[in-house]
Amino acid sequence: MTPVQGAIMGVVQGLTEFLPVSSSGHLAVARHLLHAGLAEDVGFEVAVHLGTLVAVLIFFRQRIISIFSEALKGGKEGLNWIGYIVIGTIPAGVVGLMFKDQIDELFNDIHLVGIAWIFTAIILFASERFGKPKVAVSQMGYLRAFTIGLAQALAIIPGISRSGSTIAASMATGVKKEGSVDFVFILSLPAIGGAALLTIKDWMDGSAGFGIEHILGGITAAISGYFAIAIMLKVVSGGKLFWFAAYCLVAGVVTVILV
Repeated sequence: MTPVQGAIMGVVQGLTEFLPVSSSGHLAVARHLLHAGLAEDVGFEVAVHLGTLVAVLIFFRQRIISIFSEALKGGKEGLNWIGYIVIGTIPAGVVGLMFKDQIDELFNDIHLVGIAWIFTAIILFASERFGKPKVAVSQMGYLRAFTIGLAQALAIIPGISRSGSTIAASMATGVKKEGSVDFVFILSLPAIGGAALLTIKDWMDGSAGFGIEHILGGITAAISGYFAIAIMLKVVSGGKLFWFAAYCLVAGVVTVILV
């Protein structure tokens, strides 16, 4: 992988990790088209995971600090947030640990990616059309948090968007838009961090290198991811998810036909 290629793929990762279009789906298709062998480049996986993790930490730093500060003081809202994040993290953690090898194989099935994109389009359309938000994030309860966590676990399949599925789940279960985006992105921290730890372990166990192309990939993933989060906040508050639903539908249909 060249430095330019690493930088470009980092931008793709950062943008599509937080926009509801599936980063895994885009990377799988890009790897397939470029024949770049990026699926086996564990160093690249480490770099972009850390990059997107940094993007979330920087963007939501004040919110994260306030949550933990309030929780340490015994504040109900802060404690609720931490409880919901823990409960919401369980499904993805269990699926990721139990089916890691099978999940890696899914990246080679581009036909599945196309079908998953179509599924993402459907849930985005449905949540925008039928969602009736009425409950604040801090009062949503553990059942809703677990449901959102199940949606995040489902997004392990390439082509199903993590941000799209979790936001759709929060809207479908009646959680208000205000704060829901904050929750699903903060919820992604343990998942992204866990994925980074797993890839770091694989990287250290093997003989993979770590060069300038990986560093550039991580940096561009962090920068593009930061701006993608800002865009996503405006999209959800403005009720514009259908544009991304249309994009996923077209991408899915084209992928299925071409494959």
